[in-house]
Amino acid sequence: MKGKQNRFLIGLLLALFIIGCGIKGNPVPLVSMVDYCQMISDVKASAADNSVVLTWQLNDKRSAIKNIYFERSDVGGPVNECVGCPQKYERIGQKKIVPSLLKSAQIKKQSFTDTNVEQGKTYNYRLILCDDAGVCQEKSGAQINLKNN
Repeated sequence: MKGKQNRFLIGLLLALFIIGCGIKGNPVPLVSMVDYCQMISDVKASAADNSVVLTWQLNDKRSAIKNIYFERSDVGGPVNECVGCPQKYERIGQKKIVPSLLKSAQIKKQSFTDTNVEQGKTYNYRLILCDDAGVCQEKSGAQINLKNN
């Protein structure tokens, strides 16, 4: 009788071992349940004294966005010779969002100034919106052509 019990226990342990091992599935990237891009509206770029000023409206009532990164692409420059092709963006700045300030009216209108621009070039801008967990989403920005005066 003892032999049957031992075989049963060994078989049960072997079955549990086989079930417990192996690949459970491919890793899945962390995806945010919130669409941060809807919290940003009216993204505009305007020229001002050898710089470009990006402005937008921030409508983050839940204080989900903690950082906004700014990226720029030089359209038609040496890196992006094909105007219709995917562009290479470079990070040019960052803005931390302080949750306690989100309750005030003036925080809704945000801006960022890019002072490293050249006349005669066209630039594309985009905003990268990130939360505390490091989950980031891309928000299309604006394009501006700085014509020579």
